[in-house]
Amino acid sequence: MRCFRHSILIFLLFLSFQAKTQEFPYHYFSHTAPVISNPSLAAAQTSLDVQVGAYNLWAGGFKPVSDYLISFSWSPDAMNRRGYGRQSTRVGLGATLLNEKIGPFNQYILHLMYAYHIPLTREIQLSLGVCGIIENLNIDVNSLSPLHPDDPRLLTGNNRSFLFDGGFGASILSDNWVVGLSLLNLAPGTFRFSEEPAAEFSSFRKLFLSGSYFWGLGQNFGIQPHITLRNSNLKWLNYDASLKFDLQYFHVGAGYRSENSLFLFLNVPLEGFTFSYTSENPLNANHMMGNGHTFSVGWML
Repeated sequence: MRCFRHSILIFLLFLSFQAKTQEFPYHYFSHTAPVISNPSLAAAQTSLDVQVGAYNLWAGGFKPVSDYLISFSWSPDAMNRRGYGRQSTRVGLGATLLNEKIGPFNQYILHLMYAYHIPLTREIQLSLGVCGIIENLNIDVNSLSPLHPDDPRLLTGNNRSFLFDGGFGASILSDNWVVGLSLLNLAPGTFRFSEEPAAEFSSFRKLFLSGSYFWGLGQNFGIQPHITLRNSNLKWLNYDASLKFDLQYFHVGAGYRSENSLFLFLNVPLEGFTFSYTSENPLNANHMMGNGHTFSVGWML
């Protein structure tokens, strides 16, 4: 019976990763670090932006899925120009490192970004950006005890695979609103670990269309609706819709994801830093996993 349970667990891990591979949950981090899904936002509104985040799926006392984010963007023009600001043309540089761990699978995604910000008027800015993408997927064979030791996905060929890709994005923004469009993985590839088709995991193009608007309703209160349209390898259209309330000392909000999930979030700004927490709550009655929790810290200048 114990061997049977182990074999079922390994089988489910393969199925979940086959459906999820190359689908790093950008949407879990995009409301705190939008640059991860749109390279045109690198240093678009600040001269320096650093974000660190972690997502964990808690299920029955253990964490079957963990995601991590490190994001950095800055504008070298901020050091060279006295009149630096939205009214001047400037460059943004950035890098993001994403990591996802699902059972024996470990995936790294590195984005290297370049953005160019062009003032259209005194209040409106056009931002264009490109990024190079390096992805690595590896399997920790030593962490498994499969019933079939000749499984081609595990014990033959190479247990580490790389892909090289790119993406681009465009945004129009002002002090109160942002509209952005981006496309990542322009030339989707396939992770290959051996010559067996069962050892292949394919990527797909990722499209993001997002928009937000901020209403200031007094000195210490504001409302900001936000929506993002995105695709996945299982469905051509998904969306995230949220509403954030800006209060004097903190920001709170709630949103809904088309995967039938409700998320609640809290942001606390403090001396240039922003501490954030997001709770992901699936609404499916038969959902076999638990709730997701995202913690992040950001620093902006």
